[in-house]
Amino acid sequence: MALVEFLCYLTVFADAAVCQRLLNSTAANATTTMMSTTTTANLSNPLAPSRLESIKNSNTELRLLSKMNPSDFVFDFNNATTGVSRGTGGRTVSANANNFPGVIGHGIAMTVGFLGPCGMNLPHTHPRATEINYSVDGHFQIGFYQENGAAFIMNELHSGQVAVFPKGAIHFEQNLNCQPATFVAAFNHEDPGVLTIANAFFGSIPATVVGASLGGLNISTIEDIRMQVAENPAVGIAECRRRCNL
Repeated sequence: MALVEFLCYLTVFADAAVCQRLLNSTAANATTTMMSTTTTANLSNPLAPSRLESIKNSNTELRLLSKMNPSDFVFDFNNATTGVSRGTGGRTVSANANNFPGVIGHGIAMTVGFLGPCGMNLPHTHPRATEINYSVDGHFQIGFYQENGAAFIMNELHSGQVAVFPKGAIHFEQNLNCQPATFVAAFNHEDPGVLTIANAFFGSIPATVVGASLGGLNISTIEDIRMQVAENPAVGIAECRRRCNL
């Protein structure tokens, strides 16, 4: 395009209309090439950070939709390779703005928990979202603690029932069955976030601070505890393990 502009500037093409048609044609070809390149990139790496950021920064819904592929609106929890957390108690799979473009701009996210016998989704919080949790086929012990001074709320959740965990509350789901169980958790934020309490407390906060918080435990003791903290989900409470011979 620069060459055509240069030639026109030198009046090699005397007819201004010819120059304009050439410029328009060159610009159209460049736009087509750029769109083709973008489409190829979208298909080859649909979760590229630059692409997700571009979708997020759309100023209208139509603009957002113009950047999407049909496959962006479907997420396969059974075969997911992103958003997966595995531990001795099963796995959780999360679909959010980081790995599911279809939720961007729509204020929703979802996690499915596939817990093994006695598996526990360890105490954790979602700093940006309230959760509604549906028991698909399990019998769960659930509970949450909202803030200092509040009462601890404990319930049992059976198949077909739902429970609510308020935004920011520490909560957990314990499978009480001796067979696998599944729950579905929905959130009112596309990026709910997650903070697993024990892992964060012992794994991310300086040992000196952790020790002081626990009455002056020395650093070596804190380091020993860190080595024992389970990955989420973990095998849960002792009563269930005994009953299920685990």
